[in-house]
Amino acid sequence: MGNIRSERGLHEIIDRAQLILTSWQAFVEEHPETQLHPLLLSISDEVTDLMAAFYLEASEMAVDHSPASGLATGMKMVKKNQMM
Repeated sequence: MGNIRSERGLHEIIDRAQLILTSWQAFVEEHPETQLHPLLLSISDEVTDLMAAFYLEASEMAVDHSPASGLATGMKMVKKNQMM
């Protein structure tokens, strides 16, 4: 898992990662121009997946570091177009 300096630091990273991820999706990935270009959409999907992986990894570290918090338990990142 590596060294964790503080639980507060992890929660700050998780919060910022979520903010950036949702901003990316709203302002870039879902932009009509991105949707029109298959190459841009493909790259955008990869960026989203990498950011989501970072977010989930940091969340898992927080859970392992502080099991009583329940943060990210059973959490899954789902893109808007994949939601039921």
